[in-house]
Formats: sequence, structure tokens, C-alpha cells
Amino acid sequence: MLAVVLAALVMASPQGADKLTTVRAYVFTATSPSGQPSDEERGRADAVREMREALAKKKGISVVDDRADATLLVEVIDREQRDEPSGGFGGMSVTKMGDTIIRLHLRSGEHESDIKGIGQGTWSRAAKDAADRILKWIARREPPRK
Repeated sequence: MLAVVLAALVMASPQGADKLTTVRAYVFTATSPSGQPSDEERGRADAVREMREALAKKKGISVVDDRADATLLVEVIDREQRDEPSGGFGGMSVTKMGDTIIRLHLRSGEHESDIKGIGQGTWSRAAKDAADRILKWIARREPPRK
């Protein structure tokens, strides 16, 4: 009977508010008070979506929708796309392979850091790289297990 009740509670609880996961990440970016987002702000909002998707795939991290539930704040500061390299013999590349960069500010308790994720061609690759770097940043701050 107790197992059925616990199973029902687990299924009913929202996925983002997993209280059992040690790291609960809230991903956000600054928004303009005017309500009319600029192209840069729309780009950062897209990067928030990409980062949420990339972090959701990482074991041990839950992405939460409420800042109050978070143990890790991930702020998207900027994103940029660097020019594509030239193709062979000075021509253009056939595939879009310029670097995409997502810059983040992390805060967990008293610890803060700026990191960036870099990918070739797509924003999702930059977000995946940033998520990997976030995991490494978290691992360096966790106390050793006995």
C-alpha cells in the first residue's frame, strides 16, 4: 500500500522540482523592462532553452522552473557566433562550421564563476559543451565522499 502511494506521489510531482537530486538548476537571462525584446535578448532566450535541454540530459541535475527551488543559478550572459573559416583555396565552406559560444555566470551558495560553452555550427553543441563544463565545475566544489 505504501509503495503505491509513494509511486503515485513520484508520478504526480513535477519533473523539474525533483527534491532528491542534489543539483537543481535554474537557467535564466536578463530581460528588458520595456517588454520589447531586442534581437540580442531573443538570442539569449534561445540560449536559455538550449541550456535547459542540455542540462536536462545530464545525470544528477534537475532543471527547475522556480528560482526558489534552485541550488544552482545559471545566467546566460551572452551568445555569439564567430565567422566561418574560409574553405580550401580561399573559397567558402559548404557547411556552416563557425564557432558558436554561449557565455554563462554560475552561482551556487558562495561560489560563483563565469564559463563558456563552445560548439561548431549549432547552438546545441555550444550548450552541450557548457553543460559538460558545468558538471566539471560542480564536481570541483563537492566535498569528497568517504
